[in-house]
Amino acid sequence: MKRIVRMGDIRTSPLARSLRQDAMTTVFVSQKRPSCGCGRRFERITRGALRSMLTASIVGAAFIGLPGCETPERKLQPSTPVVAPYAANLVVAPFGNDSGVVIRPDQQASVSDKLVVALNGVEGWQAVPLNRTLEAMRQVGLPEIRTLEEARSILRIVGGDGIVVGTITEWDPYDPPRFGANILLVADEEEVQAAFESRRLTGRTGERGDDPDAPVRTLTDVVAVFDATNHTVRGQVREYAKSNDDVTDGFDPPERYYLMVYDHWLDFAASELVSTLVDRERARVTRARANASSDG
Repeated sequence: MKRIVRMGDIRTSPLARSLRQDAMTTVFVSQKRPSCGCGRRFERITRGALRSMLTASIVGAAFIGLPGCETPERKLQPSTPVVAPYAANLVVAPFGNDSGVVIRPDQQASVSDKLVVALNGVEGWQAVPLNRTLEAMRQVGLPEIRTLEEARSILRIVGGDGIVVGTITEWDPYDPPRFGANILLVADEEEVQAAFESRRLTGRTGERGDDPDAPVRTLTDVVAVFDATNHTVRGQVREYAKSNDDVTDGFDPPERYYLMVYDHWLDFAASELVSTLVDRERARVTRARANASSDG
């Protein structure tokens, strides 16, 4: 007995090559042709079956390649713009570390940089680059800002309507990631109110005053912990990932882009901190205006 492989009219094109294993059939025949016509009929049937199999495979593969059958491309889902309650130039102080974990200086500085980026994404607010703040702190010999008096001095040197001071309270870069922080918006409320009224053209110019004894105080604070094991936080990062699909493309689910790399997790955390700060500052300004109206 000889083992003969009959492949019909199979070609070596890329399409046929990938399917040829399905189209091959092994047929065993005798060295001597049988006296009856059974052998020939069997071979003719086999060749016909091979042609049918090959044709069906090629046609099926062609349909797979049609444009109408392609997986639809994911499209960017932009998030709702964050709008500040007033126009302001803000200074960002370098974050302190109260987490109890040793953090590399470059990683600690990156948190402040990410907050600057997030603040610049708010309509109406502009954040001063961190290096200008660091230079002002070097001028007065401050390694970090811990008091309102220190905040006032840096704010006067750099210039701006307010300064955001932050502290890292949780730092766990391992899966699942965890990050916590406190941020404070410190400013002279009269100057912030002037900027608020200037934006709405109600009669104030919004220009900064030169009073060194201006009553700088904490206007709004945010305390937050972003723990990837928390279902609410997972939902927040999922929504954040949807609005950054051009960055997270290829990650399934997209939020894994932020869960797997801690630096990306910090991007998400900074965005959420700023969004919460804007919401709380808007509520504070609304209350202040309501109180001023009732007193008047």
